[in-house]
Amino acid sequence: MDKNKIEKFNEISTSEDVIYCCEDEELLAYQSTLVDKLRQYNLTRDNIEGYKERNRLLKEMLGTYGEGLVITPPIYANFGLKHVHVGKNVYINFNCTLVDDGDIYLGDKVMLGPNVIIATPNHPISPKLRRHGLQYNESVHIGNNVWIGAGAIILPGVSIGDNSIVGAGAVVTKSFGENLIIVGNPARVLREITEEDNKYYEGKIIPEDIIDKYLKE
Repeated sequence: MDKNKIEKFNEISTSEDVIYCCEDEELLAYQSTLVDKLRQYNLTRDNIEGYKERNRLLKEMLGTYGEGLVITPPIYANFGLKHVHVGKNVYINFNCTLVDDGDIYLGDKVMLGPNVIIATPNHPISPKLRRHGLQYNESVHIGNNVWIGAGAIILPGVSIGDNSIVGAGAVVTKSFGENLIIVGNPARVLREITEEDNKYYEGKIIPEDIIDKYLKE
C-alpha cells in the first residue's frame, strides 16, 4: 500500500477530533496487514527461540516499544499494536484485547491481568451515522505502576493515575487520579492507597525482611 495512504490512515485514526468511516475497504486492508503479524506473535512457542521471536515482532509492531516488555499470548488488537505505546517493564497477561484504533499509552511497570480490555473507538449516537460505520477515537492513558485486574474494561478517553489499582471486572467509564483503588461497574473509588499499605497486606503484617529489601529505598 502507498506510504502516503498509510500515514493518512494512522493520522485519521489517532486524531481525536476526526470522525471517519471505519468500513473503508483500503483502511480494512491496511489493518489486516498489521493484524497478520499479531497472528504470527500468537503462534510463537514458549521456549527460548519463541521468546526471541516475540521480542523481534513486538519491536516491529508496537508504536513505542519499552525494554522489559512481556506479553503472554494470545493478545488481540485492531491495528496490530501499531497505536500502543508502552514504557519499561510492562507485563500484559494472556487474552488481553487492546482496541488500538486510537492511541493507548501504558506507563512504566504497568501490569494487565488476563482478559483485560482497553478500547479507544467510539461511535455516534445517531442511528443513521452508525449504520454507515462512522467512528471516532479517544486515546487511553495508563500511568506508571498501575495494576489492572483480570477482566477489567477501560473505555475510550479514560486516564488512570500513577500507582492506582483497577479491581478485577471493573468497568472504567471515566478518569481517575493517582494512588487509588478503583472497583465496580461503573467503577468508583474504593479507597486511597496510603503508607499503611506498606505495612500490611490482607490484614497481615509485612515481614521485616521484605520491608528491609524492598521498601527502605
